[in-house]
Amino acid sequence: MTRPSVYFFDMDHTLINHDCDVSWKQFVVKHGLAPESDLAEADRYFDDYNAGTLDVEEFYGFQFREFVGRSEPEMLELSQLHFREFVEPHIYGEGRRLVGSLLERNVPVAILTSTNSIVARPIAAALGISEVLGTTLELKDGRFTGRITGPYGAREGKVEIAREWAARHGVTLADFAYYGDSVNDVQILDAVGFPNTVNPSGELRRIAGERNWPILTWREG
Repeated sequence: MTRPSVYFFDMDHTLINHDCDVSWKQFVVKHGLAPESDLAEADRYFDDYNAGTLDVEEFYGFQFREFVGRSEPEMLELSQLHFREFVEPHIYGEGRRLVGSLLERNVPVAILTSTNSIVARPIAAALGISEVLGTTLELKDGRFTGRITGPYGAREGKVEIAREWAARHGVTLADFAYYGDSVNDVQILDAVGFPNTVNPSGELRRIAGERNWPILTWREG
């Protein structure tokens, strides 16, 4: 039986038992960078995302508000603090071990996530993953604009990003394993040769059962 030659992972609720878009807002409220009213808005957008009904353009304006006018080094420093305060204890042990074993064998590994790459980078670094793909924030004159460049890293956007990566590296999506947890991963799971679901949401669990996709249970620690 053939094996995947490339492994891509979703991040939130796949490699970590956590949602970074929600906790980012908790973090910036805690540190006085955003009003407390943003917490309820973050929960609403999270519900919309899980339902597959997110208004992406509206979400950009809300989620990336704290980035506008700030530099990349400044935001990377904040994202490191966010990781330490909110994310680090919630890495799935099974995910950490799988990624580690792949990296030991020099298998290409990347995170492909809808969470913006600045917030995602510390999680990737903690796992030894050097490549973060997905939602990339626009810089102009060294400052973030609050907009993104390229596709939003969910649903069809994940397929587009993965196909572009595959073309650059001389492989096809049939060579890929992808690990995801939500209905927003269905398109990429359907497109790759080796789909895997991790602690899937109710709707994804139903689809995985219909399509005979593996259903994995991962835990913190």
